[in-house]
Amino acid sequence: MKIVFSVLLFISLFFVGAPQIEGFSASNYDTFQHTNQSTFETLRTKGKVVEIIEENEGTDDFTGMEMSYQRAIVEVLSGDYEGETIIAESYNYPGDGDLWVKENDTIIIQLNLMDGNVFSADIVDYTRDFPSYLLIGLLIALLLLFGKKQGVRSILTLGLTLWIIFQFMVPYLFAGYNPVVLAIITGTIVTVATFVIISGFSRKTLAAITGTIGGLISAAVISIIFSKVLNLSGLHGEEERMLYITTSQDIQFDFQGILLAGIIIGALGAVMDVAISIASSMDEVWKTDKLIKKKQLFTSGMNVGRDIMGTMANTLILAYVGAALPILLVLYGFESPMSELIHMEFLAVEILRTVAGSIGLILSIPITALIAAMLIRKNEKSEIPEKEAA
Repeated sequence: MKIVFSVLLFISLFFVGAPQIEGFSASNYDTFQHTNQSTFETLRTKGKVVEIIEENEGTDDFTGMEMSYQRAIVEVLSGDYEGETIIAESYNYPGDGDLWVKENDTIIIQLNLMDGNVFSADIVDYTRDFPSYLLIGLLIALLLLFGKKQGVRSILTLGLTLWIIFQFMVPYLFAGYNPVVLAIITGTIVTVATFVIISGFSRKTLAAITGTIGGLISAAVISIIFSKVLNLSGLHGEEERMLYITTSQDIQFDFQGILLAGIIIGALGAVMDVAISIASSMDEVWKTDKLIKKKQLFTSGMNVGRDIMGTMANTLILAYVGAALPILLVLYGFESPMSELIHMEFLAVEILRTVAGSIGLILSIPITALIAAMLIRKNEKSEIPEKEAA
């Protein structure tokens, strides 16, 4: 029954149309019309290095910066120009990454076309599709091997979560809808779908869903309030600035809202974990002693929550620290006192991200415990054995 419900839910979501976005094309072509009516296009495709013609390292005469240069014969492996061989070049400066190709390497190249004819090509990056698919396949195999039926459900919920994010949340963000509202809706859909698929319809599931949503809303409220107090613009990193520069002027992003949405979605997994752990433990306590009072059951849930609280908050903080290691290195390199660093926006963003997520996690504990105690002991009198009632 759970699998049938999961498939029906996935199919229903599949037909939810993503918004049409003006001023943005999902094609891998970028087209520019010149005043002389000539059309310049760029196309990225896969290629294989056949031969290295020229390579050297030195100093750029114009900028004075250290650079490396390669020129290679590349066979196009996909697209309209598949099978053709072209000459592609690569210029690498410090900070661009270590892109130094060899013969037989599979790479990404950018074809520069004028009126449909290739006049030059650039080596852009290595291909990473096969190793990525291999890594995903390894995860799926381990889930199936050790999880059995539960592993199948886990794979289904993981795929559904990714699909909802990329087919619902991201397109509507791009269309200019409120990021915070979208993040809460996305989190709610993911939470309900995940808990129902994994645990089925039950009071335990409903308590976990309520606790998770309550924690997310708490994180959202804290984020909204303190993003205003901290005067955060949302343009604190390279990715945000790149999005601001590269998108069409017809598309206006709420970068502060996108920051808040990221905080909410980033906390979702940990909050879900805490909520279902508390609800499940309380359900097991009740099954062991069905005469337990609501207050005692609530206390049991809170005791479990306190034990989880320390490790999960620490887990959330460590996850953010791991993602922000470059920022930590920058802070260390500044050799400035905390009284000066605290004013920098990128540090304030990381503090808000960590604290808001942790607060959402902490507040989900009493919410889940309270709702679980009320739902699990809802029919308290009817569940007392006849001998005990007498």
